[in-house]
Amino acid sequence: MIKLPAYDPDAPVIVIDIGNTNTKVATWHQENLKTVLSVPTGEMTAFHEAFLAHRQASSTKNPAATVIGSVVPEALDRIRIHIGEVQDREPLVVGDTLPMPLDVTVKDPKAVGVDRVCQAAAAYDRIETGCTIVSFGTAVTVDLVDDDGTFLGGAILPGVAMQMRALHQFTAALPTAEPGIPELPYGTDTVEAIQTGVCRGLVGAVRGIVEGYATHLNHWPQVVATGGNAALLMPLCDFIDTWTTDLTLRGIGLAYTNHLAALGA
Repeated sequence: MIKLPAYDPDAPVIVIDIGNTNTKVATWHQENLKTVLSVPTGEMTAFHEAFLAHRQASSTKNPAATVIGSVVPEALDRIRIHIGEVQDREPLVVGDTLPMPLDVTVKDPKAVGVDRVCQAAAAYDRIETGCTIVSFGTAVTVDLVDDDGTFLGGAILPGVAMQMRALHQFTAALPTAEPGIPELPYGTDTVEAIQTGVCRGLVGAVRGIVEGYATHLNHWPQVVATGGNAALLMPLCDFIDTWTTDLTLRGIGLAYTNHLAALGA
């Protein structure tokens, strides 16, 4: 078992979010994120440069810990080994050497994506009440946290680019299309029809899921949005209360802070 360093709220921590498309590296210090750097997942040279930049920027030149959250096992293994070679301590991994930052009450808690739980933890920490978290990423997740801060479960849908790519790959005539929202509520050519169908359809699906949660709870939950396509889709999302960035990184930082504080540091 990895020995955790003594908890020092003034010591910086490097947090890493390994996603399907991008890997983000930031410094977590006094419960704030600093200097978020994003590189394509799997590009180790770019990752090394981003990681080294944070180590060199640290006021102590040796951060208290490096904490990783990942949904890409192969990339996690490579980065874990790389960090172990660069510094004198192994990184901590949320869901492995660190507990999840929220209680999770689903059929198989270990099967829930770390990113989903970390996003939920960060949203709950900010709102301090039950909420729904919508992440418009490679995949779209719509997750529910109750008033006690327990992760109840959620829904997963294919994201914008994934849907557009599937329409092109699995049909004979439909072209490739870039994510976008035409001005009119209908497309005036095939590309606009794809954009309209995917973007407006996805928002409609998310709205329907949130309505289902509201019916289950007997009240409309606060809805927090995040993810790479949130900026694109937010103009269509009048049911979303808050839009924020880097929720996964914040949740990874909270996993570290909460766990070490619970140890009595």
